Parts: sequence; C-alpha cells; structure tokens
Amino acid sequence: MTVFADYAPWYDLLYQDKDYAAETSFVEARLRDHGVSSGKLLDLGCGTGLHAIAFARNGWNVAGIDLSHEMIASAKARAGQAGFSIPFRQGNACETGPERDYDAVVSLFHVASYQTSRDALAAMFRTAHAALKPGGIFFFDYWYGGAVLAQGVETRVKVIEQKPLRLTRIAQSDHDEQAATVTVNYTLFCEDMERATIRRVDEAHHMRYWFPFEVEAALRHCGFEPAGSHAWLSNAVPNTKDWAAYSIARKAAQP
Repeated sequence: MTVFADYAPWYDLLYQDKDYAAETSFVEARLRDHGVSSGKLLDLGCGTGLHAIAFARNGWNVAGIDLSHEMIASAKARAGQAGFSIPFRQGNACETGPERDYDAVVSLFHVASYQTSRDALAAMFRTAHAALKPGGIFFFDYWYGGAVLAQGVETRVKVIEQKPLRLTRIAQSDHDEQAATVTVNYTLFCEDMERATIRRVDEAHHMRYWFPFEVEAALRHCGFEPAGSHAWLSNAVPNTKDWAAYSIARKAAQP
C-alpha cells in the first residue's frame, strides 16, 4: 500500500492547525541568511501543496514533487483555485528528475525521515543536488534522534470536528531503537454525522530519526557544504524537547 493513498483526502483537515504561512516565512528568512532571497524554488515532497503555494504567494517561481498521486492531485487543484500555475508532478524524491538550476530546494514536514536508510537519505540529497545551481541552498527538516530517544513514543489521539465531519485519529507507534526507526500505525475514523456513515482508514508510516552528525556527513558525501543544524523554527541547536530539527546546506561550487 502506498503511504497517503487513503489518508490524503483527510490530510489537510488533520493538519488545519499547522501554520504553513509562518513556516514558509521562517524558511525564507533562513534562505535569505544564506544569500538566496528570490528565484526558482523546488519543494521536494510537496504534499498537498500548501507550502509551495505560500512560497508562490511570496513571489518565488515554485515547482513541486511528491510520491503520492493523491497528494499531487490535491496540490494541483488547490494551486488552480488560488490562481497559481505551479508545475506539480508525481515523482520519487530519491530519483533525480528533470529539474535543474534552482536557487533553493526545500523539503518540509519530515520528508527526510521517510527515508529510512542512509542510502535512501543520500539518494534524496542527490536529487536536491542535481536540481540546484552551484551555490544553491538546500533546506530540510527531520526527526531529531536525541528528542525521540529522550521522550520515547506514546499512543496519541486527535479529534477534529468540521461539520458534518468528525475525524478521530489514533496513532500507535513501535520504536526499533537498533534501526533508529519508528513505525507510526494510524487508524483514522472518518464520520459523516449528517449521513450517519463512518469510514475507517489504516496506514503505517515507517519513519527514521536522524542525528546532525549523520545528516551532515551524508550532505558532504553528496557534494554539499553543511551550513548548520537547528531546532525547528529557531536558531537554537537541536534539543531533547523538540522532535523536529532542520539542516541547511549549500551546493558546492563546481570546479
């Protein structure tokens, strides 16, 4: 089963509290810190396109790639409704595509943690490297291993009501410390209260947490110059309180 195949129709409702505009502004500020303030931007693992559209609103020439056909369909529809012509395509972040000469590549909402081996992570980095122009900036986030190990995993329940719908999501996680992975088993109950119907969706998301030293070694191996790793939405170092971290790297100038 493809991850997000059945989950996609409910994805935006489940994450309606996520502030995509604020996150986009934060990423833009970090890109500016490293000398990139405008131009071509590739969203690698773009999901339903909300970050990409926020970048487009801020003047970027945006393109997006995602593995899920369903997510890409949502992204295309949303961009059209917003009045943007954004080239979204279905594709694997671990396979180099036709995209070239981008000023920035971003990969947000833990796409890097869906790469559960060092080889897969390196393949994703090579995709970003191929898409960037020399000196271009790569920004991506991931689960920080120090926080996962410190906090452990637990069962979480999220309930969202937006009439006539009520969504109940149960997330039960299995932690394999030897493999540095967490399998998140989602059970989603989608109730239509007007029609008195209920649908159940089950998906397992296999994730890997990373440490900055691993990430930065892989970046160097793939032709990047690491430029820092931080706790999400801050300039602080990654810490045990926040599962989310991000790293920035520059594509080395070609000789």
